[in-house]
Amino acid sequence: MKWSIVLAVVACAAMAAPGHAEDRYPSRPVKLVLPQPAGGAVDLIARALADRLAEQVGQPFIVENMPGANGGLAGGNVARSPADGYTLMLAVDSNLVINPSLYRTLTYDPFKDFVPISIVARLNMVLVANPKIPANSVKELISYAKAHPNKLNYAEIGIGSAMHMGMEQFKFMTKTEINRVSYRGTAPAITDVVAGTVDLMFTGPPSAKSMSEGGKLKVLAVASPERIALLPGVPTVAEAGVPGYTMASWFGLLAPAKTPTTIVERLSAETKTAVNSQAFKDRMKSVGLEIDGGTSAAMLETMRSDTQRWAELIKATGITIPQ
Repeated sequence: MKWSIVLAVVACAAMAAPGHAEDRYPSRPVKLVLPQPAGGAVDLIARALADRLAEQVGQPFIVENMPGANGGLAGGNVARSPADGYTLMLAVDSNLVINPSLYRTLTYDPFKDFVPISIVARLNMVLVANPKIPANSVKELISYAKAHPNKLNYAEIGIGSAMHMGMEQFKFMTKTEINRVSYRGTAPAITDVVAGTVDLMFTGPPSAKSMSEGGKLKVLAVASPERIALLPGVPTVAEAGVPGYTMASWFGLLAPAKTPTTIVERLSAETKTAVNSQAFKDRMKSVGLEIDGGTSAAMLETMRSDTQRWAELIKATGITIPQ
């Protein structure tokens, strides 16, 4: 009889344990996996976010850089991790909404293998040109490109990147022909635009602002839905002649699929608090990023709409990637 009572108590405790573990979340360090190397925008966002989250919840958030396979290494690693909230991924939007249309095989399925937590920040792109280009506005650029097909060229840092997709979308919407030139990073790309080796590119607001103030580049338009504080006098691409055009990268936090809803909701709420802290806002503003901090449902909706948007463009333009 006594053994029956003991066994019943043990069984009840075992069944209750997962619930208690969730209630105590997080009770140990949380790993934040990144698909890019240290030093880039994702790394900066992750470390700023990790600092705020650690302060809020009382546990370390450890950033682990895992570049490789255009996000496939990090994505596959997190997708296969236990769904307990202790391994998360801070992804670039292209990892989730562009790669599925470019790669025949991926190590993860953005919708089946992950649950979105929150979009953390966004980077609106800016269209810049070498000062020697005979166009001082988007309308003049379009007119020149149509009059001289394939004479202009643009810099990008990889098929599927914001710089690449942004210009391909621009070409598609304006029915212009502009040649693509690939670079290994933003620094060499913008250096060649300044030198006049390449004519155009999309870049971030800080570099666009600093280079234009020095007379090294001219800023034609910002690709955001509205004008941005860092470049208040610069029109949007839509204002400047391409209605409906926008181009921004976003960076989102995800957990493995089947992570308990209570943990996802806790992380989403903590992320919203973190990104709205003055310290985080100031850090993002200094590099031209805008905070978001939306809900899990809002991020899922963005993933769905962006996946459809880029799939349609890739199909219509025949964009392919060597595999």
